[in-house]
Amino acid sequence: MVNPKQLRARAEECEAKAHTAYDPEVSRWYRNMAAQWRKLAQQHEGIESDRLMLTRGLRLERDR
Repeated sequence: MVNPKQLRARAEECEAKAHTAYDPEVSRWYRNMAAQWRKLAQQHEGIESDRLMLTRGLRLERDR
C-alpha cells in the first residue's frame, strides 16, 4: 500500500516532467497529474486520521 510520502514523490516527478516538456499541453497535463497526486496524498492522510480516531474511540468505549 502506498503512503502520502510516496504519493507526493509521484507529484514531484510529474512537476519535474512538466518543467522539461517541450509541448505546453504536455506540461499542463503533467502539472494536472501532480495536483491529483497531491490531492490523493491529502485524502489518504485524512482517511488515516479518521481511522485512527475511530480506532481510539472504539478502544475507549471497550475499556469502560
